[in-house]
Amino acid sequence: MMTTAPSTLSCYILTYNSERRLAQVLASIQQVADEILIVDSGSTDQTLSIARRFGANILTRSFDNFRDQRIFAESHCTQPWVLALDSDEVVSEALGKRLQQLKNTQFQTEAGATPDGFSIRRNWFFMGQPVRNFYPVKTPEFIVRLFQRERLSHRGSRIIHEQLQLDGARIGQINEPILHYSCDSIDDLYAKIGLYTKLAAEDMHAKSELSSWLKIYAYPWLIWARWHLLYGGWRDGAPGRILGKYVRDTVYLKYLKLKYLNTDKPEKT
Repeated sequence: MMTTAPSTLSCYILTYNSERRLAQVLASIQQVADEILIVDSGSTDQTLSIARRFGANILTRSFDNFRDQRIFAESHCTQPWVLALDSDEVVSEALGKRLQQLKNTQFQTEAGATPDGFSIRRNWFFMGQPVRNFYPVKTPEFIVRLFQRERLSHRGSRIIHEQLQLDGARIGQINEPILHYSCDSIDDLYAKIGLYTKLAAEDMHAKSELSSWLKIYAYPWLIWARWHLLYGGWRDGAPGRILGKYVRDTVYLKYLKLKYLNTDKPEKT
């Protein structure tokens, strides 16, 4: 009886001073990935040493935005299927087993079809605690992170909170989770806000969106009410309150930066 050889899988991870969680991430994927590719943007900590210890292939690229970083990574993957991870996303044991099962069946679903990609459940953690939302994401969520590189791409995506372009794509679903340890501390959380709001403002500017003083001073409170009150962030205790303030600060800063991208210089006061 003839048997079909398992499919092969590349896993790429974008890194920049990612020593905090990288060893755990790499250990979680080492047995299932046939190729591990690190795309680093200038780490000065132990990131590259950790990557070498796990036998990863390392490429360097100066960071401009997340979309183009992902496109670069995907263009250097050599296997037909790609798993995209962030440097703080751990593949759960259950997900690792599910990925191996899919490889063994050429990524066919139970119905016998082979989709273009799979959305994977992603559980978010902040300060070691699972949370109900982490702006701009309600959790858990399903996100396409496993895909055929010849069929799906990030080309055409926005430059932040980037997503694969799925027009007409056939997408399966995996319930076994990725564990996203986004931030372990308040310092980790606020270390991201400058870059994220800069890219968000640039993305809105490219789409000819306009800012206003109403959006700068009133809109952050409306978004806070939606995420913290309506979406249940208040139920997460102290971490939820911190994330609520982060929502306000993020929205405030991205519209403030957008206003000065549009005007080129601050107004006199």
